[in-house]
Amino acid sequence: MLTRNNFLALTVLALVALSQGSVLPQNRGAAAAESGKGGRIVGGQEASIERLPYQVSVRLDTNTLLHICGGAIYAPRVIVTAAHCIKGRFASTIRIVAGKSSILDDDEGYRVSKLIHHSGYNKKTHANDVGLIILAENLAYSASVQPIPLALAKPNKGETAVVSGWGKSDENAASLTNQLHMAELSIVDSEYCNNQYASKSYAITEEMICAGVEDASKDSCQGDSGGPLVVNGKLVGVVSWGIGCAREGFPGVYASVTYHTPWIEENAKLYV
Repeated sequence: MLTRNNFLALTVLALVALSQGSVLPQNRGAAAAESGKGGRIVGGQEASIERLPYQVSVRLDTNTLLHICGGAIYAPRVIVTAAHCIKGRFASTIRIVAGKSSILDDDEGYRVSKLIHHSGYNKKTHANDVGLIILAENLAYSASVQPIPLALAKPNKGETAVVSGWGKSDENAASLTNQLHMAELSIVDSEYCNNQYASKSYAITEEMICAGVEDASKDSCQGDSGGPLVVNGKLVGVVSWGIGCAREGFPGVYASVTYHTPWIEENAKLYV
């Protein structure tokens, strides 16, 4: 399985030639060459940024700004994202674009001063897939740019969750979507999710949560990595990984924000 940010390298090599879905677990970000996965929301609908003002686009600053991941605004200078989106990168090459519904804008974005990934992040097991992007200057809050609070408690099985991003519409799509999408999912029982992934020799640990729908018609996908999973207006998860996208029996897997709240607060305290 790949994390949901694994199409970036292919994006850099060929803007529309992202890697295809894999039978292996994949990150759900834009560095496809690393794990073969990246993404847009599967089975979702277009949404304006005013509806999801906490959502940001994490971009790689090359000759142009390329969307590689999503993120969520925690504080004026702090973005919560996935560790696999930023590990091994330099702050000087990352920009944050906030308040935009499309990734085709010509926004130069906000400069980044520091990248902080969880020291316990494990690429093979996807453990501790959480990170922070520290901006060089404060975001300008508006109707389309707003922070989201961290959830105080882990969501219950069956609760409605909203995932959003610019990821692929299905795991075999050639490119990301240009317009922000969102989808309503349900929190999946952790024991069931673990049993499903155990059949592929992967473990769902206490610092992960799963979300999907019974008919597997909706999911996060490549390019959505690092983006927000929200329940009742609070951040409960960070798009992390999964086996393919919207595959029956394999819900998307998210880093649990509640589990990682102490880490987030400790590492963000100097910047809030």
